[in-house]
Amino acid sequence: MTNALTIAAKERGQLRLFAVNLTDAGGENIPKTLGQMLGAEDLDPAYVELVRLSDLGDMSLPQYLAQGYDIDADTLSADRARLTGLSGYVLIILSLAFRDRAMTLRAVPELTLIANYGAQVPDWSANETIDTDSTDIGSGVQPRKTPSDAAIGGRIATYALLFLFVFTALFVWIGS
Repeated sequence: MTNALTIAAKERGQLRLFAVNLTDAGGENIPKTLGQMLGAEDLDPAYVELVRLSDLGDMSLPQYLAQGYDIDADTLSADRARLTGLSGYVLIILSLAFRDRAMTLRAVPELTLIANYGAQVPDWSANETIDTDSTDIGSGVQPRKTPSDAAIGGRIATYALLFLFVFTALFVWIGS
């Protein structure tokens, strides 16, 4: 990188692709020293990938980015010649690697920024509170109503009729 790279706080949806300017032996150590090298000590390694381009086999780097990271093929077509011309290692750093922190990555000769892919996604975090009746506790579910007097009377009448039916059936059975 020739210039320092500024990362915004809570950045989402960005993929930064770097060419690694080291030999095969030196490239293997990049993931271990990347944070120190860039001045970003707290990178999340789950969102950083070092790719040896020879390991992709028949798959090209644009195909890998399209299939593995869901980058639009039209976006990659503008950079296709530059991406297919790369050799050795590439480093892929996703926005989530920065753990929602703003930081400035220092320029280092071992890494060359090739491209930045992705789109800014909306910031869904809200700092204001919502003050409406529907946010009040207990406003959503109403307490269960008590049965009306008519419903209680109907239940009593049903039980009385059932009792009379069973009682009458018992006398008929005993009398026969």
